This record gives sequence, C-alpha cells and structure tokens, in this order.
Amino acid sequence: MAVTVRSNLPQRRAVPSRNPKGNNWSEHKSDLREDFHNHCGYCGSYDGFSHTYFEVDHFVPKSIFTINGNIGLCQYDNLVYSCKFCNNIKSKKWPSNDENLPNLNNKGFVDPTLAIYDTHIYRTESGSIRWLTDLGKWMVEVGFKFDERDFCVKLLWELNQLRISFLFLVDEAKKYDSNSKQHKIIIEKAKESAFHYTLYRNELDEYYKSL
Repeated sequence: MAVTVRSNLPQRRAVPSRNPKGNNWSEHKSDLREDFHNHCGYCGSYDGFSHTYFEVDHFVPKSIFTINGNIGLCQYDNLVYSCKFCNNIKSKKWPSNDENLPNLNNKGFVDPTLAIYDTHIYRTESGSIRWLTDLGKWMVEVGFKFDERDFCVKLLWELNQLRISFLFLVDEAKKYDSNSKQHKIIIEKAKESAFHYTLYRNELDEYYKSL
C-alpha cells in the first residue's frame, strides 16, 4: 500500500516569529522546524535521530534568484526545513533557470508545502520513495537521489514508525490503572516496540559511521 512521503503536510506560517536580514536566514530554523513538524520537507526523515544536521534550504536556489533580486535571502515562503542530505544533493539544481518555474519538461522540483508534492512521489510499504509521474522520477533519481539513498531512507522511515508506535502505546498505558490488565498488556507491547526501535537505532548508527 502506497503512503505519502511525509506523514503530515508541512505548512509555512504566514507571519514568522523573527525578521532576520541579510544572510541570517537560519534564524528562521525554529519556525520552520515547527511548521515542517520536525521532519525534512523533502524526504520526511525525523530530526530527532541525530543522524545528520537539519538545515534551512532555499527552495529556489540562491544562485537563481539573486540574479534578479526578486526573492529575499530570508524570504520565509522560499525556505524549507531540510536534512543535510536532501539539501546537499538538491544543491543548485534548477533545470528551468527561471525562478518562477520550479519545473519544466518534467525536470525540476515541487514546493514541499503543496499537496501536489505527494502526487508525484510516494512511499512504499517498506519505506522506499518512488515516483508516480515523470517529474517525480526526476526528483527521485536526480533531484534528491532517493533511489541511491534507499537503504537509509527505508531505515529512517521504519525507525520513525517505531518511535510513533512506542509513544502512542505509552500514552495509551496512562489511561489505565498501573495494576490493571489493560495497562500491563500495553506496557508489554511498548517494551516490544522499544526493543525493535533499539535494534533499528543501532543499525542506523552503524550505517552512518560507515559512510
């Protein structure tokens, strides 16, 4: 069964809490982190695993928009909360060379805060990111190289599912008396979830040590 790449659609706030100037766009990071639900806007990886740095990406690259000066360096609606991998691989890619055209001839990008992002790429049951359209294929194979990063993309997704499951079970357990049968059953399930989480977390750490 196919699912969306991100569990929740990110939505940039209309008015950010800060008003940075010049090259200080990173001051928007805390707002972006909240607006993007602590996940990379592009690959959906959770930022709490410390597997990489999370950064502030310019959706339209600086190399494109600084030519005309129509987009500010700190302009909030052009910023994306992104993991370092997606940010570095996306880099200066912008096939149209036009700041007003994020994609052209099925090459380019889609703003990750738009619902149509999930009409071009999707996530498989195992956590891989695949494409639904020719533009999606370009994003997967060229724009972000999700296909080359498949092992870590799947691992991060599975780890996050276990994290969500564990937190849900902990909250459920709080609804029952600690001596009740229901509480004990839920706690056992939470322990099992935590065990698998630890295995995946160790695998993640070992993988990134090998890079």
